[in-house]
Order: sequence, then C-alpha cells, then structure tokens
Amino acid sequence: MSNIRLVPAGDAVRAGMNPSAYVTAEAHRAGTPNEKEAGHLTSADEAFTVGIWSADPYAEWVTDHAGYEYTFVLEGQVTLTGEDGAAHTFVAGEAFTIEPGWTGEYRVDEPLLKHFVFYAPEKD
Repeated sequence: MSNIRLVPAGDAVRAGMNPSAYVTAEAHRAGTPNEKEAGHLTSADEAFTVGIWSADPYAEWVTDHAGYEYTFVLEGQVTLTGEDGAAHTFVAGEAFTIEPGWTGEYRVDEPLLKHFVFYAPEKD
C-alpha cells in the first residue's frame, strides 16, 4: 500500500496537473473549461478514482451522471442546477455529492479547484 500526502491547493498542486477533457462537445453550453487534473488513486478496474481537477468558468448540461461523486471545493465556486430547477452553489470549504443518473447544469462560476472521489459501478 502506498501513502501519498495530498497537497491542499495552490501552485504546488497545479504544477502536477495535466490537461483533461471530461466536458464533451455535446454537453458544453458556454465558456471555455480549460480543464486540468492530477490523479491520486485509481482502482485496477478504473471504477474508483481519487484526484484533483480544475476548470475555468463554463457551463455544461450533464445527462445521466455516470457514477457516485464526492467533491470538496478547494477554490472557486460551482453551481449545480437539477432538472427540477433547484440550484445549489458551493464555494471553497464546502462539499457536495452527485449520484448516478443525476441530470442538470454543472456551472463553474469562478475558477474551480476541487478534490474529488468518483465511483462508477458496472451497469447491468
């Protein structure tokens, strides 16, 4: 077993991040995400991932979220608006979860840096 100290935020964590592309062209609504990530831990079957992710302000429409996600916001602000129109905004120091099947708008209001844990169980 390996133990890795996770850097909370700032320049040190950003130095180890690489470009990523989770936001699809179909889902993208506005802005330019300029996504970056650093993976900390991934299970052998790639169903479970822990990492850090950043994005510039943008908006996307998520349809049928693929898994369970826990997010802790390190910097910035993000707003999730479900299909029912209920909006929830999260800022640095706050956390949220998303369950499989969630559909709605994921909007980064201010440059975002987050720790995340994602689990996508196999679908039958």
